[in-house]
Amino acid sequence: MLLNAEDAPALPLWINGRAFLTMAPSFLDVVGGPDGQVLRKIPLCGADEVETAVSGARLALGAWNGSDGETRRGCLTQLGESLGRYRDHFAKLLGEETGRDGADCAAEVDRALALLARIEPRDAAPQVAGLLYDHQAPLLAPLVLSAQVLADGGVAVLKPSTKAPSCGVALAELWTRAGLPDGVCNLVQGDEAAVLALAAHPGVDRLALAGAAGWREKVKQRLGAKPAFEAEADEVLGAAWAGALAGN
Repeated sequence: MLLNAEDAPALPLWINGRAFLTMAPSFLDVVGGPDGQVLRKIPLCGADEVETAVSGARLALGAWNGSDGETRRGCLTQLGESLGRYRDHFAKLLGEETGRDGADCAAEVDRALALLARIEPRDAAPQVAGLLYDHQAPLLAPLVLSAQVLADGGVAVLKPSTKAPSCGVALAELWTRAGLPDGVCNLVQGDEAAVLALAAHPGVDRLALAGAAGWREKVKQRLGAKPAFEAEADEVLGAAWAGALAGN
């Protein structure tokens, strides 16, 4: 989608198994590359878009939670195979939006593949998870947050960093291609308004963060004492997340 013929392309949301285009009140530039050019734009979403994403997730929750572990394990396998095929594409997106070198970006993709290979489905209570992450590891972070949730039969609404949003959209699409039913993995773009809308939505059972400690603390301060909020500690995220942050 283009705002006009001369503008950088605007990234979509991912809702109910497909790209979801929205003409939000305003758009934010995603800047990157050696010259700091505008690469893309993202819509600054709010309560309306979050409502659409969460409603779709809740509709998908029952059937997905009722699926068997073999089905969910198969989705993880398919996702890993697709991510491996698109390894260079994801590394390029990472490099464009984070400014990191090619070897470092390729290593993040490899860590993501290793993470997927370790996840095993478990029996868990059905839940809709709102998953927020910063720009330091924009492929590994959403996988750290979403892979176990989805493998356990939960559903997710991702909210990427405004600084590095592209890998999240591409990952949500790959989840759908891997066999997740429509509505199981969704993604909204935006800044504080989207975060607060997710936190306030009664259909979101749990919020989780992945990112640097300073970023997590800033988000927690914005949210205040929201009862649904739960921060993921570094020790919960484990060695994969620590490795992604090494050297950044």
